[in-house]
Amino acid sequence: MAHTNLDMDCLRTFVTIVNAGSFAEAAQRVRRTASAVSLQMNRLEDQAGAKLFQKVGRRMVPTPEGERLLATARQMLELNDKVIETLTHQHLTGEISIGAIQDVADSVLPSVLARFVQAHPRVRLTARVDRSKALADAVNTGALDLAIGVHGWSCRSQQKIRTDQMIWLGSAEFELAESDVVPLVVFEPPCDFRDAAISSLNKAGREWEIVFTSPSLSGLRAAIEAGLGITARTLNSFQRNLSPLPKSSCLPKLPPVDLALYTRPGLKAPALRLCEIVIEELQAKTFPRKLFSG
Repeated sequence: MAHTNLDMDCLRTFVTIVNAGSFAEAAQRVRRTASAVSLQMNRLEDQAGAKLFQKVGRRMVPTPEGERLLATARQMLELNDKVIETLTHQHLTGEISIGAIQDVADSVLPSVLARFVQAHPRVRLTARVDRSKALADAVNTGALDLAIGVHGWSCRSQQKIRTDQMIWLGSAEFELAESDVVPLVVFEPPCDFRDAAISSLNKAGREWEIVFTSPSLSGLRAAIEAGLGITARTLNSFQRNLSPLPKSSCLPKLPPVDLALYTRPGLKAPALRLCEIVIEELQAKTFPRKLFSG
């Protein structure tokens, strides 16, 4: 039986399309025409024997067959790049500064940094954890090369990576009746989650009071675990001893939140590779459905 060899250039373009969400954006990133990208995907689909993309809204997303190929494609590309670097001694070098909001720093940033350092040990990394506005300002001034924050803050270049549903979180034992004043545990301003919580409660005509503020996520976590109150976050924020509040609490629905990658102009190859890993790790992050029950 003859074996089919997958084209590495086509695989690289395939992963770029998944990251970008469209053929047109991917074409700019791989420096090809849109028609050339389409031809590459036709060739890859012929090699794979399956349709790899479907359109959902304005985005191109992988089909089930495409999802199965995606993880393997990323592994193949990493191995390919590592082999080429070893054989040609063209190791990535330099310095990169990356920032992240605290939710992402706790949940995703460790795996991002571990992947990058393992593949590119000669690149020196520095990291900063801060609020979205501060991170966007740092990217604008060149103090950071890239950062992960909430979409919408003024930044020269930002790309939406994923959308998460904001939810009400409290301790596992916390109970809240419909008539109770809502005790809020929040960050100090400016904070997108704080603003969303207060705005949603005001629109619903629900009384609230701020019972605890903190500049750090660990402070919020401690206050909520102690039963002082509740907060509005995503499941990126908390792992243990906390859970979404049940519908019996009669709290208003919160809006979704978009995470974005902020980047400064003129990034070099090491930073561009780190951007790719950030996008891959954030888009791969999932939560068990049972966490949303109730």
